[in-house]
Amino acid sequence: MTSTRTRRRQVPSFSLYGEARLDCSAELLHIEDIQSRSRKYLWKIATHCHVGLCQCVYLTSGAVVRELEDSRGMFSGPVVILIPSGTIHAFKFRAESQGYVLTFDLASLLSQTGAPHQGPIAQMFSLPRTIDLTADAALGARLAQIFGSLLQEFRQPDGYKSPVIGWLASSVLWVLAAHPAAHSSTPKPAARDDLARLWRFRQLVERRYSQHWPVTRYARQLAVSATSLNRLCRSLTGITAFELIQQRVALEARRRLVYAPMSVAAIAAELGFKDPAYFSRFFRKHSGMSPATFRRRQDAGGKVPAAL
Repeated sequence: MTSTRTRRRQVPSFSLYGEARLDCSAELLHIEDIQSRSRKYLWKIATHCHVGLCQCVYLTSGAVVRELEDSRGMFSGPVVILIPSGTIHAFKFRAESQGYVLTFDLASLLSQTGAPHQGPIAQMFSLPRTIDLTADAALGARLAQIFGSLLQEFRQPDGYKSPVIGWLASSVLWVLAAHPAAHSSTPKPAARDDLARLWRFRQLVERRYSQHWPVTRYARQLAVSATSLNRLCRSLTGITAFELIQQRVALEARRRLVYAPMSVAAIAAELGFKDPAYFSRFFRKHSGMSPATFRRRQDAGGKVPAAL
């Protein structure tokens, strides 16, 4: 019998389905309609996962056979499918299916969300979920309106630079988090403890990422070993604690290059890099280009695809 760990190693990991790696934009967020990608693959999205990225699929009409880990079912729209980072999943859509696929980095999106709303949204992505909206036409229509606005804003020439797409994406998740089915499956006590510990780690990273603490120091603050913290992060997000920290620093670097009227050297210093050359190497590793090239593309209005 193939173990779960072996199976996961055999499952391809994509940014967007079929795209192993894309350049980075200022935010780890992407939205598209279901038709645009599923038609290309003859309506069948094969088994895969997204490491470090979550998805919210909203099927407004039509039907889909969806697989989430070991669960398989057929659903008709309106239905929402929530896919936490690292979840193995697959879809087979009917040709007439309509809807939206929102792909995002949860930590990035939560950083734009008010503190009272962060917990319910994070909890909603503690498990894969399928939310049937056939009995709630008002909610279905409300979500369709927000998703439509989000897609329209994302497609604007400078939409990827605008904070509006983050606000609208957060609005989608907050509206969903208020639905009872978004929290109907309660994790076991051990799982709840792990989620709480990961949440404390993310909050600590949010406060300390520019100080470049080693993983051991974060672990000490959380009263766990570095090995346990890495195991926790890999289990719940698919990447190590160190990679989570590095992702947060890289995200902030992209934000400041887009929005802050500062030199690259000044941004490097504010983010705790003593050597601007090292900052440039760090940025190139995480974004696929130098800080100067990234900024020039943003200033020129040339859209850089999201790393999703």
